Amino acid sequence: MADVFAALAEHNIRIRSTSVGNHKTTCPACSSTRRKKNDQCLSVTVKPDDSVVWHCHHCSFSGGAGGSEYRPVRERRVYRKPAREASPQRPDSLHAWFEKRGISRAVVDRFGIYKTRQWFPQTDKEEDCIAFPYEWDGELRNVKYRTANKLFRQEKDPEPVFFNADSIGAGEDLIICEGEIDVMALIEAGFHHVVSLPNGAPSGPETSEKRYEPFGTHWELLLQVKRFLIATDMDGPGEALANEIARRVGKDRSFRVRLPAESKDANECLLNHGKQMLVDCVNAAEPWPIDGLHDIESFANDVLDIYHGRGPQPLTTGFKEFDKAFRYIPGQFIAVTGIPNHGKSRFIDQVAVQTARLRDERWGFFSPETGESNHIVDLSEIWVGQPFYDGPTVRMTEDELVTAMAWLNERIFLLGAVDHTPSIDWLLERARAAVIRYGVTNIVIDPYNEIEASRPDKLTETEFISQLISKCKQFGKRHGCTIWMIIHPTKLKAHGEGKEPIPGLYDLAGSAHWRNKADAGLVVYRDYEEQVTFVISKKIRRQPICGRPGSVTFQFVGADRRFEEMPASFKNLGSE
Repeated sequence: MADVFAALAEHNIRIRSTSVGNHKTTCPACSSTRRKKNDQCLSVTVKPDDSVVWHCHHCSFSGGAGGSEYRPVRERRVYRKPAREASPQRPDSLHAWFEKRGISRAVVDRFGIYKTRQWFPQTDKEEDCIAFPYEWDGELRNVKYRTANKLFRQEKDPEPVFFNADSIGAGEDLIICEGEIDVMALIEAGFHHVVSLPNGAPSGPETSEKRYEPFGTHWELLLQVKRFLIATDMDGPGEALANEIARRVGKDRSFRVRLPAESKDANECLLNHGKQMLVDCVNAAEPWPIDGLHDIESFANDVLDIYHGRGPQPLTTGFKEFDKAFRYIPGQFIAVTGIPNHGKSRFIDQVAVQTARLRDERWGFFSPETGESNHIVDLSEIWVGQPFYDGPTVRMTEDELVTAMAWLNERIFLLGAVDHTPSIDWLLERARAAVIRYGVTNIVIDPYNEIEASRPDKLTETEFISQLISKCKQFGKRHGCTIWMIIHPTKLKAHGEGKEPIPGLYDLAGSAHWRNKADAGLVVYRDYEEQVTFVISKKIRRQPICGRPGSVTFQFVGADRRFEEMPASFKNLGSE
Protein backbone atom coordinates (compact mmCIF):
# COMPACT_ATOMS: atom_id res chain seq x y z
CA MET A 1 0.00 0.00 0.00
CA ALA A 2 1.14 3.55 -0.65
CA ASP A 3 2.12 5.59 2.39
CA VAL A 4 -0.54 8.19 3.27
CA PHE A 5 2.05 10.54 4.80
CA ALA A 6 4.06 10.46 1.56
CA ALA A 7 1.00 10.98 -0.62
CA LEU A 8 0.00 14.04 1.40
CA ALA A 9 3.55 15.37 1.67
CA GLU A 10 3.67 15.74 -2.11
CA HIS A 11 1.00 18.40 -1.69
CA ASN A 12 2.65 19.96 1.42
CA ILE A 13 -0.17 18.62 3.62
CA ARG A 14 0.70 17.21 7.04
CA ILE A 15 -1.55 15.44 9.51
CA ARG A 16 -0.62 13.97 12.89
CA SER A 17 -1.86 10.44 12.21
CA THR A 18 -3.13 8.37 9.31
CA SER A 19 -6.02 6.72 11.13
CA VAL A 20 -9.12 6.23 9.02
CA GLY A 21 -11.51 9.14 9.41
CA ASN A 22 -11.55 12.93 9.36
CA HIS A 23 -8.62 15.18 10.24
CA LYS A 24 -8.08 18.95 10.39
CA THR A 25 -4.89 20.82 9.54
CA THR A 26 -3.63 24.07 8.02
CA CYS A 27 -3.92 24.65 4.28
CA PRO A 28 -0.71 24.82 2.20
CA ALA A 29 -2.47 26.99 -0.36
CA CYS A 30 -3.75 29.82 1.83
CA SER A 31 -2.79 29.51 5.53
CA SER A 32 0.58 31.26 5.15
CA THR A 33 -1.15 34.33 3.70
CA ARG A 34 -3.94 34.55 6.26
CA ARG A 35 -4.13 36.61 9.40
CA LYS A 36 -5.06 33.48 11.38
CA LYS A 37 -2.22 31.37 10.04
CA ASN A 38 -2.85 28.48 12.43
CA ASP A 39 -6.56 28.15 11.63
CA GLN A 40 -7.09 24.50 10.66
CA CYS A 41 -9.25 25.19 7.65
CA LEU A 42 -8.27 22.09 5.64
CA SER A 43 -10.39 18.96 6.10
CA VAL A 44 -8.59 15.70 5.29
CA THR A 45 -10.38 12.35 5.07
CA VAL A 46 -8.40 9.10 5.19
CA LYS A 47 -10.32 6.17 3.70
CA PRO A 48 -9.96 2.45 4.54
CA ASP A 49 -8.11 1.74 1.26
CA ASP A 50 -5.42 4.33 2.22
CA SER A 51 -6.76 6.83 -0.28
CA VAL A 52 -7.18 10.37 0.99
CA VAL A 53 -9.13 13.45 -0.06
CA TRP A 54 -9.02 17.03 1.18
CA HIS A 55 -10.87 20.32 0.91
CA CYS A 56 -10.11 23.79 2.27
CA HIS A 57 -13.16 25.62 3.61
CA HIS A 58 -11.41 28.95 3.09
CA CYS A 59 -9.83 28.88 -0.37
CA SER A 60 -11.46 25.70 -1.79
CA PHE A 61 -8.10 23.98 -2.36
CA SER A 62 -9.17 20.36 -3.00
CA GLY A 63 -7.70 17.11 -4.20
CA GLY A 64 -7.03 13.45 -3.54
CA ALA A 65 -4.23 10.89 -3.51
CA GLY A 66 -3.35 7.40 -2.36
CA GLY A 67 -5.25 4.17 -2.75
CA SER A 68 -4.59 1.40 -5.24
CA GLU A 69 -4.36 3.85 -8.14
CA TYR A 70 -1.90 6.14 -6.40
CA ARG A 71 1.39 6.90 -8.12
CA PRO A 72 3.92 9.35 -6.74
CA VAL A 73 4.54 12.68 -8.38
CA ARG A 74 7.91 12.28 -10.08
CA GLU A 75 8.12 15.17 -12.49
CA ARG A 76 10.13 18.23 -11.58
CA ARG A 77 8.27 21.25 -10.36
CA VAL A 78 7.31 23.72 -13.04
CA TYR A 79 7.45 27.34 -12.01
CA ARG A 80 5.24 29.98 -13.55
CA LYS A 81 6.88 33.24 -14.51
CA PRO A 82 4.39 36.09 -14.13
CA ALA A 83 3.82 38.51 -16.96
CA ARG A 84 5.25 41.97 -16.49
CA GLU A 85 2.80 44.77 -15.81
CA ALA A 86 2.46 46.63 -19.11
CA SER A 87 1.79 50.04 -17.54
CA PRO A 88 2.79 50.00 -13.86
CA GLN A 89 1.02 52.71 -11.89
CA ARG A 90 3.11 54.79 -9.49
CA PRO A 91 0.84 57.59 -8.33
CA ASP A 92 1.94 60.22 -5.83
CA SER A 93 -0.09 58.40 -3.16
CA LEU A 94 2.17 55.36 -3.57
CA HIS A 95 5.32 57.40 -3.04
CA ALA A 96 3.68 59.23 -0.14
CA TRP A 97 2.94 55.89 1.55
CA PHE A 98 6.59 54.89 1.31
CA GLU A 99 7.85 58.33 2.33
CA LYS A 100 5.97 57.92 5.60
CA ARG A 101 8.15 54.84 6.12
CA GLY A 102 11.37 56.66 5.31
CA ILE A 103 11.69 55.16 1.81
CA SER A 104 12.54 57.59 -0.99
CA ARG A 105 11.05 57.77 -4.46
CA ALA A 106 14.39 56.65 -5.94
CA VAL A 107 14.40 53.39 -3.96
CA VAL A 108 10.74 52.67 -4.80
CA ASP A 109 11.44 53.16 -8.50
CA ARG A 110 14.65 51.12 -8.30
CA PHE A 111 12.69 48.04 -7.23
CA GLY A 112 9.95 48.60 -9.80
CA ILE A 113 7.22 48.74 -7.14
CA TYR A 114 3.78 49.80 -8.31
CA LYS A 115 0.14 50.04 -7.26
CA THR A 116 -2.50 47.62 -8.56
CA ARG A 117 -5.64 45.67 -7.71
CA GLN A 118 -5.59 41.95 -7.03
CA TRP A 119 -7.97 39.31 -5.74
CA PHE A 120 -7.22 38.22 -2.17
CA PRO A 121 -8.50 34.89 -0.81
CA GLN A 122 -8.66 36.35 2.70
CA THR A 123 -11.48 38.70 1.71
CA ASP A 124 -12.66 36.88 -1.43
CA LYS A 125 -12.57 40.07 -3.47
CA GLU A 126 -10.26 42.44 -5.28
CA GLU A 127 -8.29 44.89 -3.15
CA ASP A 128 -6.04 47.88 -3.77
CA CYS A 129 -2.51 46.76 -3.06
CA ILE A 130 1.20 47.34 -3.59
CA ALA A 131 3.13 44.99 -5.89
CA PHE A 132 6.71 43.94 -5.06
CA PRO A 133 8.39 42.36 -8.13
CA TYR A 134 10.89 39.58 -7.42
CA GLU A 135 13.57 39.90 -10.10
CA TRP A 136 16.55 37.59 -10.54
CA ASP A 137 19.10 37.36 -13.31
CA GLY A 138 17.14 39.63 -15.64
CA GLU A 139 13.82 37.81 -15.30
CA LEU A 140 10.68 38.37 -13.26
CA ARG A 141 10.22 35.29 -11.04
CA ASN A 142 7.43 36.29 -8.66
CA VAL A 143 5.28 39.23 -7.53
CA LYS A 144 4.17 39.64 -3.94
CA TYR A 145 1.13 41.79 -3.14
CA ARG A 146 0.34 43.65 0.07
CA THR A 147 -2.74 45.62 1.09
CA ALA A 148 -2.72 48.60 3.44
CA ASN A 149 -4.02 46.39 6.30
CA LYS A 150 -1.28 43.77 5.80
CA LEU A 151 -2.99 41.11 3.73
CA PHE A 152 -0.48 39.24 1.55
CA ARG A 153 -0.52 36.97 -1.46
CA GLN A 154 1.88 35.93 -4.22
CA GLU A 155 1.71 34.71 -7.78
CA LYS A 156 0.73 31.06 -8.23
CA ASP A 157 3.58 28.51 -8.43
CA PRO A 158 6.41 31.06 -8.40
CA GLU A 159 10.07 30.13 -8.45
CA PRO A 160 11.31 30.42 -4.85
CA VAL A 161 13.80 33.30 -4.89
CA PHE A 162 14.92 35.96 -2.47
CA PHE A 163 13.67 39.52 -2.85
CA ASN A 164 16.60 41.51 -4.34
CA ALA A 165 18.41 38.24 -5.15
CA ASP A 166 20.71 39.93 -7.68
CA SER A 167 22.43 41.70 -4.79
CA ILE A 168 24.04 38.44 -3.53
CA GLY A 169 27.76 38.87 -4.19
CA ALA A 170 30.64 36.39 -4.00
CA GLY A 171 33.06 37.41 -1.26
CA GLU A 172 30.65 40.04 0.08
CA ASP A 173 28.63 40.25 3.28
CA LEU A 174 24.90 39.58 2.86
CA ILE A 175 22.16 41.02 5.05
CA ILE A 176 19.08 38.78 5.36
CA CYS A 177 15.92 40.36 6.76
CA GLU A 178 12.27 39.45 7.04
CA GLY A 179 10.38 41.58 4.53
CA GLU A 180 10.64 43.68 1.40
CA ILE A 181 10.25 47.02 3.19
CA ASP A 182 13.12 46.12 5.54
CA VAL A 183 15.28 45.46 2.46
CA MET A 184 14.35 48.88 1.14
CA ALA A 185 15.10 50.52 4.49
CA LEU A 186 18.58 49.01 4.52
CA ILE A 187 19.15 50.08 0.91
CA GLU A 188 18.03 53.57 1.96
CA ALA A 189 20.70 53.47 4.68
CA GLY A 190 23.40 52.78 2.11
CA PHE A 191 23.78 49.00 2.11
CA HIS A 192 23.92 47.11 -1.18
CA HIS A 193 23.77 43.37 -0.50
CA VAL A 194 20.39 42.82 1.17
CA VAL A 195 17.70 40.15 0.63
CA SER A 196 14.55 38.89 2.30
CA LEU A 197 12.47 35.71 2.23
CA PRO A 198 9.09 35.87 0.46
CA ASN A 199 7.20 34.14 3.30
CA GLY A 200 8.57 35.97 6.33
CA ALA A 201 8.94 34.30 9.72
CA PRO A 202 7.01 31.31 11.11
CA SER A 203 4.15 32.19 13.44
CA GLY A 204 4.61 28.93 15.37
CA PRO A 205 6.52 25.64 15.11
CA GLU A 206 7.78 25.16 11.57
CA THR A 207 5.76 22.58 9.63
CA SER A 208 7.06 23.02 6.09
CA GLU A 209 10.29 23.36 4.15
CA LYS A 210 8.61 25.80 1.73
CA ARG A 211 9.68 28.93 3.62
CA TYR A 212 13.36 28.10 3.07
CA GLU A 213 13.24 27.03 -0.58
CA PRO A 214 15.09 30.19 -1.76
CA PHE A 215 18.17 28.81 0.01
CA GLY A 216 17.99 25.87 -2.41
CA THR A 217 17.60 28.15 -5.42
CA HIS A 218 20.59 30.32 -4.55
CA TRP A 219 22.76 27.78 -2.69
CA GLU A 220 25.78 28.06 -5.01
CA LEU A 221 25.92 31.83 -4.53
CA LEU A 222 25.33 31.52 -0.79
CA LEU A 223 28.35 29.25 -0.44
CA GLN A 224 30.48 32.16 -1.68
CA VAL A 225 29.12 34.80 0.72
CA LYS A 226 31.67 36.09 3.22
CA ARG A 227 29.38 36.75 6.22
CA PHE A 228 25.64 36.61 6.84
CA LEU A 229 24.24 39.54 8.82
CA ILE A 230 20.85 38.32 10.04
CA ALA A 231 18.46 41.25 10.54
CA THR A 232 15.14 39.51 11.11
CA ASP A 233 12.54 41.07 13.41
CA MET A 234 13.28 41.44 17.12
CA ASP A 235 10.43 39.20 18.27
CA GLY A 236 9.79 35.50 18.83
CA PRO A 237 9.11 34.54 15.20
CA GLY A 238 12.06 36.68 14.06
CA GLU A 239 14.38 34.90 16.49
CA ALA A 240 13.13 31.50 15.30
CA LEU A 241 13.80 32.51 11.69
CA ALA A 242 17.24 33.86 12.61
CA ASN A 243 18.19 30.58 14.27
CA GLU A 244 17.16 28.50 11.26
CA ILE A 245 19.01 30.82 8.86
CA ALA A 246 22.16 30.57 10.99
CA ARG A 247 21.86 26.78 11.13
CA ARG A 248 21.68 26.53 7.35
CA VAL A 249 24.37 28.98 6.34
CA GLY A 250 26.65 28.12 9.26
CA LYS A 251 26.96 29.83 12.62
CA ASP A 252 30.63 30.46 11.90
CA ARG A 253 29.57 32.91 9.17
CA SER A 254 26.49 34.30 10.95
CA PHE A 255 26.14 37.61 12.79
CA ARG A 256 23.00 38.85 14.53
CA VAL A 257 21.91 42.45 13.92
CA ARG A 258 20.39 43.82 17.14
CA LEU A 259 18.06 46.83 16.91
CA PRO A 260 17.03 49.35 19.61
CA ALA A 261 14.42 48.05 22.05
CA GLU A 262 11.55 50.13 20.63
CA SER A 263 12.28 49.13 17.02
CA LYS A 264 11.01 45.72 15.94
CA ASP A 265 12.55 45.75 12.46
CA ALA A 266 14.89 47.66 10.17
CA ASN A 267 12.18 49.97 8.87
CA GLU A 268 11.10 50.99 12.38
CA CYS A 269 14.74 51.66 13.29
CA LEU A 270 15.07 53.89 10.21
CA LEU A 271 11.92 55.80 11.14
CA ASN A 272 12.59 56.09 14.87
CA HIS A 273 16.32 56.77 14.84
CA GLY A 274 17.44 57.61 11.31
CA LYS A 275 19.87 56.12 8.84
CA GLN A 276 22.97 56.40 10.98
CA MET A 277 21.51 54.33 13.81
CA LEU A 278 20.55 51.60 11.35
CA VAL A 279 24.06 51.68 9.90
CA ASP A 280 25.56 51.48 13.39
CA CYS A 281 23.36 48.50 14.31
CA VAL A 282 24.41 46.56 11.22
CA ASN A 283 28.07 47.40 11.71
CA ALA A 284 27.83 46.25 15.35
CA ALA A 285 26.30 42.87 14.44
CA GLU A 286 27.29 40.26 17.03
CA PRO A 287 28.97 37.01 15.98
CA TRP A 288 26.91 33.91 16.68
CA PRO A 289 28.24 32.29 19.86
CA ILE A 290 30.63 29.58 18.67
CA ASP A 291 34.27 30.23 19.45
CA GLY A 292 36.34 32.73 21.36
CA LEU A 293 35.71 34.59 24.57
CA HIS A 294 32.18 35.40 25.72
CA ASP A 295 30.58 36.58 28.90
CA ILE A 296 27.70 34.80 30.64
CA GLU A 297 25.19 37.30 29.22
CA SER A 298 26.02 36.11 25.68
CA PHE A 299 24.38 32.77 26.49
CA ALA A 300 21.71 33.91 28.96
CA ASN A 301 18.85 33.58 26.48
CA ASP A 302 20.03 30.12 25.41
CA VAL A 303 20.14 28.94 29.04
CA LEU A 304 16.69 30.35 29.75
CA ASP A 305 15.37 28.63 26.61
CA ILE A 306 16.73 25.30 27.89
CA TYR A 307 15.18 25.94 31.31
CA HIS A 308 11.76 26.62 29.78
CA GLY A 309 11.99 23.77 27.30
CA ARG A 310 12.46 26.04 24.28
CA GLY A 311 16.05 25.12 23.50
CA PRO A 312 17.28 22.06 21.60
CA GLN A 313 15.49 19.05 23.02
CA PRO A 314 16.56 15.40 22.98
CA LEU A 315 15.07 13.63 19.96
CA THR A 316 13.80 10.08 19.76
CA THR A 317 15.11 7.65 17.17
CA GLY A 318 11.57 6.34 16.82
CA PHE A 319 12.18 3.42 19.18
CA LYS A 320 10.26 4.02 22.42
CA GLU A 321 12.16 1.49 24.58
CA PHE A 322 15.49 2.67 23.16
CA ASP A 323 14.71 6.19 24.38
CA LYS A 324 15.67 4.95 27.85
CA ALA A 325 19.20 4.28 26.59
CA PHE A 326 19.70 6.95 23.96
CA ARG A 327 18.26 10.13 22.52
CA TYR A 328 20.21 12.75 20.63
CA ILE A 329 20.40 16.54 20.53
CA PRO A 330 20.95 18.28 17.17
CA GLY A 331 24.62 19.10 16.66
CA GLN A 332 26.07 16.15 18.56
CA PHE A 333 28.84 13.82 17.35
CA ILE A 334 27.82 10.16 17.71
CA ALA A 335 30.19 7.23 17.30
CA VAL A 336 28.57 3.96 16.16
CA THR A 337 30.37 0.64 16.00
CA GLY A 338 29.76 -3.07 15.66
CA ILE A 339 31.33 -6.18 14.22
CA PRO A 340 30.87 -6.35 10.41
CA ASN A 341 27.48 -7.81 9.41
CA HIS A 342 25.98 -7.23 12.85
CA GLY A 343 23.61 -4.56 11.47
CA LYS A 344 25.03 -1.18 12.51
CA SER A 345 24.50 0.45 9.10
CA ARG A 346 21.02 -1.05 8.78
CA PHE A 347 20.08 0.20 12.23
CA ILE A 348 21.12 3.78 11.39
CA ASP A 349 19.23 3.51 8.07
CA GLN A 350 16.08 2.62 10.00
CA VAL A 351 16.63 5.53 12.40
CA ALA A 352 16.89 7.83 9.36
CA VAL A 353 13.61 6.58 7.84
CA GLN A 354 11.79 6.70 11.19
CA THR A 355 12.89 10.25 12.06
CA ALA A 356 12.09 11.42 8.54
CA ARG A 357 8.58 10.06 9.05
CA LEU A 358 8.24 11.43 12.59
CA ARG A 359 9.72 14.90 12.13
CA ASP A 360 10.45 15.21 8.41
CA GLU A 361 14.18 15.20 9.20
CA ARG A 362 16.57 15.30 6.25
CA TRP A 363 19.63 13.00 6.15
CA GLY A 364 22.86 13.05 4.16
CA PHE A 365 24.76 9.75 3.74
CA PHE A 366 28.34 9.03 2.71
CA SER A 367 28.32 5.22 2.37
CA PRO A 368 30.80 4.12 -0.34
CA GLU A 369 31.11 0.54 0.97
CA THR A 370 27.39 -0.03 0.40
CA GLY A 371 27.17 1.92 -2.86
CA GLU A 372 24.41 4.33 -3.83
CA SER A 373 22.08 1.87 -5.58
CA ASN A 374 22.38 -0.80 -2.90
CA HIS A 375 21.84 1.80 -0.21
CA ILE A 376 18.62 2.93 -1.89
CA VAL A 377 17.53 -0.73 -1.96
CA ASP A 378 18.11 -1.00 1.82
CA LEU A 379 16.26 2.23 2.57
CA SER A 380 13.37 1.23 0.30
CA GLU A 381 13.00 -2.10 2.13
CA ILE A 382 12.74 -0.27 5.44
CA TRP A 383 10.24 2.23 4.06
CA VAL A 384 8.01 -0.35 2.35
CA GLY A 385 8.39 -3.04 5.01
CA GLN A 386 9.00 -5.79 2.45
CA PRO A 387 12.13 -7.34 0.92
CA PHE A 388 13.55 -6.09 -2.37
CA TYR A 389 14.49 -9.59 -3.55
CA ASP A 390 12.48 -12.78 -3.93
CA GLY A 391 12.59 -15.12 -0.97
CA PRO A 392 10.42 -16.68 1.70
CA THR A 393 8.49 -13.41 1.84
CA VAL A 394 6.86 -11.85 -1.22
CA ARG A 395 9.05 -9.03 -2.54
CA MET A 396 7.82 -5.46 -2.90
CA THR A 397 6.06 -4.52 -6.12
CA GLU A 398 7.59 -2.16 -8.63
CA ASP A 399 4.91 0.42 -7.76
CA GLU A 400 5.87 0.21 -4.08
CA LEU A 401 9.54 0.63 -4.98
CA VAL A 402 8.81 3.69 -7.12
CA THR A 403 6.67 5.16 -4.32
CA ALA A 404 9.46 4.54 -1.79
CA MET A 405 12.10 6.21 -3.97
CA ALA A 406 9.87 9.25 -4.53
CA TRP A 407 9.42 9.64 -0.77
CA LEU A 408 13.12 9.07 -0.02
CA ASN A 409 14.10 11.53 -2.75
CA GLU A 410 12.69 14.38 -0.66
CA ARG A 411 14.48 13.38 2.55
CA ILE A 412 17.66 11.37 1.87
CA PHE A 413 20.66 12.82 0.03
CA LEU A 414 23.79 10.92 -0.99
CA LEU A 415 27.31 12.29 -0.71
CA GLY A 416 30.27 10.74 -2.47
CA ALA A 417 33.18 11.06 -4.84
CA VAL A 418 33.62 8.89 -7.93
CA ASP A 419 37.19 9.67 -8.98
CA HIS A 420 39.04 10.22 -5.68
CA THR A 421 39.14 9.35 -2.00
CA PRO A 422 37.45 12.28 -0.27
CA SER A 423 38.97 14.06 2.69
CA ILE A 424 36.87 15.09 5.67
CA ASP A 425 37.17 18.73 4.49
CA TRP A 426 35.78 17.78 1.07
CA LEU A 427 32.90 15.85 2.65
CA LEU A 428 31.97 18.58 5.12
CA GLU A 429 31.94 21.16 2.33
CA ARG A 430 29.40 18.98 0.45
CA ALA A 431 27.51 18.52 3.70
CA ARG A 432 27.37 22.32 4.08
CA ALA A 433 25.80 22.55 0.62
CA ALA A 434 23.26 19.88 1.63
CA VAL A 435 22.31 21.86 4.74
CA ILE A 436 21.86 25.12 2.82
CA ARG A 437 20.12 23.60 -0.19
CA TYR A 438 17.94 20.90 1.40
CA GLY A 439 17.87 21.71 5.13
CA VAL A 440 19.71 18.47 6.05
CA THR A 441 19.90 17.92 9.82
CA ASN A 442 21.91 14.66 10.01
CA ILE A 443 25.10 13.52 8.29
CA VAL A 444 26.19 9.85 8.33
CA ILE A 445 29.77 8.86 7.45
CA ASP A 446 29.81 5.09 6.93
CA PRO A 447 32.54 4.05 7.58
CA TYR A 448 35.46 6.06 8.94
CA ASN A 449 38.13 4.00 7.17
CA GLU A 450 36.97 5.40 3.79
CA ILE A 451 38.08 8.80 5.10
CA GLU A 452 41.21 7.46 6.79
CA ALA A 453 42.62 6.63 3.36
CA SER A 454 43.06 10.39 2.80
CA ARG A 455 45.27 10.81 5.92
CA PRO A 456 48.43 12.85 5.17
CA ASP A 457 51.68 10.95 5.72
CA LYS A 458 52.87 13.49 8.27
CA LEU A 459 49.99 12.79 10.67
CA THR A 460 49.74 9.77 12.92
CA GLU A 461 46.34 8.09 12.89
CA THR A 462 45.69 9.28 16.44
CA GLU A 463 46.39 12.91 15.43
CA PHE A 464 44.30 12.50 12.30
CA ILE A 465 41.30 11.13 14.23
CA SER A 466 41.50 13.91 16.81
CA GLN A 467 41.46 16.57 14.09
CA LEU A 468 38.69 14.76 12.19
CA ILE A 469 36.41 14.60 15.24
CA SER A 470 37.07 18.26 16.04
CA LYS A 471 36.15 19.31 12.50
CA CYS A 472 32.97 17.24 12.63
CA LYS A 473 31.95 18.68 16.00
CA GLN A 474 32.61 22.24 14.82
CA PHE A 475 30.45 21.59 11.74
CA GLY A 476 27.71 20.13 13.93
CA LYS A 477 27.65 23.17 16.21
CA ARG A 478 27.68 25.64 13.34
CA HIS A 479 24.79 23.99 11.51
CA GLY A 480 22.84 22.29 14.32
CA CYS A 481 23.54 19.09 12.38
CA THR A 482 24.10 15.71 14.04
CA ILE A 483 27.12 13.75 12.78
CA TRP A 484 26.89 9.94 12.91
CA MET A 485 30.32 8.32 12.42
CA ILE A 486 30.37 4.55 11.87
CA ILE A 487 33.69 2.95 12.82
CA HIS A 488 34.81 -0.64 12.48
CA PRO A 489 36.31 -2.16 15.64
CA THR A 490 39.80 -3.58 15.68
CA LYS A 491 40.20 -7.34 15.39
CA LEU A 492 38.62 -8.90 18.46
CA LYS A 493 39.62 -12.22 19.98
CA ALA A 494 36.86 -14.69 20.77
CA HIS A 495 37.05 -16.36 24.16
CA GLY A 496 37.73 -20.02 23.32
CA GLU A 497 35.04 -21.33 21.01
CA GLY A 498 32.46 -18.97 22.40
CA LYS A 499 30.71 -16.01 20.87
CA GLU A 500 32.50 -13.01 19.48
CA PRO A 501 33.02 -10.45 22.26
CA ILE A 502 31.00 -7.27 22.32
CA PRO A 503 33.28 -4.41 21.21
CA GLY A 504 33.69 -1.34 23.36
CA LEU A 505 34.42 2.23 22.34
CA TYR A 506 38.10 1.77 23.23
CA ASP A 507 38.23 -1.10 20.70
CA LEU A 508 37.65 1.18 17.72
CA ALA A 509 40.23 1.38 14.97
CA GLY A 510 42.90 3.97 15.46
CA SER A 511 42.39 5.85 18.69
CA ALA A 512 40.79 6.22 22.10
CA HIS A 513 39.57 9.64 20.88
CA TRP A 514 36.41 7.94 19.58
CA ARG A 515 35.44 7.20 23.18
CA ASN A 516 36.76 10.36 24.75
CA LYS A 517 35.54 13.02 22.33
CA ALA A 518 32.18 11.62 21.17
CA ASP A 519 28.96 12.98 22.67
CA ALA A 520 27.46 9.49 22.54
CA GLY A 521 28.71 6.04 21.62
CA LEU A 522 26.56 3.15 20.36
CA VAL A 523 27.39 -0.51 19.79
CA VAL A 524 25.26 -2.81 17.62
CA TYR A 525 25.83 -6.50 18.46
CA ARG A 526 24.00 -9.47 16.98
CA ASP A 527 23.72 -12.71 18.99
CA TYR A 528 23.25 -15.28 16.25
CA GLU A 529 22.50 -18.11 18.68
CA GLU A 530 19.69 -16.25 20.39
CA GLN A 531 18.67 -14.52 17.13
CA VAL A 532 18.53 -11.11 18.77
CA THR A 533 20.44 -7.86 18.36
CA PHE A 534 21.56 -5.68 21.23
CA VAL A 535 21.96 -1.95 20.70
CA ILE A 536 24.06 -0.64 23.56
CA SER A 537 24.63 2.97 24.56
CA LYS A 538 28.16 2.83 25.93
CA LYS A 539 28.47 6.57 26.46
CA ILE A 540 25.89 9.32 27.00
CA ARG A 541 27.30 12.78 27.63
CA ARG A 542 23.99 14.48 28.49
CA GLN A 543 22.53 12.22 31.19
CA PRO A 544 19.73 11.75 32.08
CA ILE A 545 17.90 13.80 29.43
CA CYS A 546 19.56 11.82 26.61
CA GLY A 547 19.18 8.46 28.35
CA ARG A 548 21.35 6.22 30.50
CA PRO A 549 24.11 3.87 29.38
CA GLY A 550 22.47 0.52 28.80
CA SER A 551 21.25 -2.00 26.25
CA VAL A 552 17.96 -2.67 24.48
CA THR A 553 17.14 -5.95 22.75
CA PHE A 554 15.92 -5.98 19.16
CA GLN A 555 14.76 -8.64 16.73
CA PHE A 556 15.45 -8.25 13.03
CA VAL A 557 12.24 -9.27 11.27
CA GLY A 558 13.21 -10.62 7.87
CA ALA A 559 9.69 -10.40 6.53
CA ASP A 560 9.53 -6.63 6.84
CA ARG A 561 13.31 -5.97 6.80
CA ARG A 562 13.18 -3.92 9.97
CA PHE A 563 14.44 -4.02 13.53
CA GLU A 564 11.73 -4.38 16.16
CA GLU A 565 12.54 -3.56 19.77
CA MET A 566 11.42 -5.90 22.52
CA PRO A 567 9.24 -4.20 25.16
CA ALA A 568 10.76 -3.70 28.63
CA SER A 569 14.14 -5.00 27.44
CA PHE A 570 16.23 -2.04 28.61
CA LYS A 571 19.01 -2.97 31.02
CA ASN A 572 21.47 -0.60 32.67
CA LEU A 573 25.06 -0.97 31.53
CA GLY A 574 26.83 -3.37 33.88
CA SER A 575 23.77 -5.44 34.71
CA GLU A 576 23.57 -9.02 33.52
